Amino acid sequence: MAEFRLGRIKFVWKGDWTPSTSYVVDDVVNIGGKSYICVINHTSASLFVTDSDANPPKWNLVSDGTSWQGDWDVSTYYNKGDQVKYGGLVYICLTSHTSAATTTLGLEADQRS
Repeated sequence: MAEFRLGRIKFVWKGDWTPSTSYVVDDVVNIGGKSYICVINHTSASLFVTDSDANPPKWNLVSDGTSWQGDWDVSTYYNKGDQVKYGGLVYICLTSHTSAATTTLGLEADQRS
């Protein structure tokens, strides 16, 4: 059986994920209320979903969560796990995306069928 020495773990907290940033293995970031650990040295893309959906992925989920964003707004990029209020209800984003372009379309245009 493998032996693990916890004192050798060298996670480095980097705070909020940012685009066009150099990350190395064991860097830990926050985005959408979730924490991720870098598993491949890389410079981040313009969107986190590009890095996380890469093959192989550049990030592994460490802890799950959500992030309160306030009232839903038009033409706003939401990450998976973002929470918004709309029409008196709270919604959690299931897929990273940019919201509808007009208030006429509203959050309904963003919902899955």
